Amino acid sequence: MSVIQNDLDPDVLIGVQLPLGVHQDGVFKQTQTLLEQTKSNIRNLLLTRRGERLGNPTFGSELLNVVFEPINDDTQNSIEEKIRASIAEFLPHVKVVRVTFEDSANVLTPKILFSLNTDTTTLEDITLELGSLDDTETGQEGQAFSRQLGG
Repeated sequence: MSVIQNDLDPDVLIGVQLPLGVHQDGVFKQTQTLLEQTKSNIRNLLLTRRGERLGNPTFGSELLNVVFEPINDDTQNSIEEKIRASIAEFLPHVKVVRVTFEDSANVLTPKILFSLNTDTTTLEDITLELGSLDDTETGQEGQAFSRQLGG
């Protein structure tokens, strides 16, 4: 079956949607198109630190290393380079068209416009909220990371 046939068939599910959540049927939310799954894969890749994934220590990006760095003239270029390098290495079927930034209250929010190599005419975007764990796609509040010491 081709990619387009899979995308058009409502009975074909491509993968698991991230962040993990429970669907009304009691199973994990799943994606139905390659574009939806790619969006989820990009989020997973860029929000995973290199060395964090067991069994694949090179997987991930260096994006989270710049979260608490001071914003200067080179910050946006540095973030864009990290995004493009990670996607080129781990998701070669994705073409990054443009990376833009929303700048407010000393927070840079990258927005990535991309397409798939199989269909370069269809563009999709993803916004990475690096300062919070809320899912801007679904409106669900995220859980704050916490680490309990001594127990």
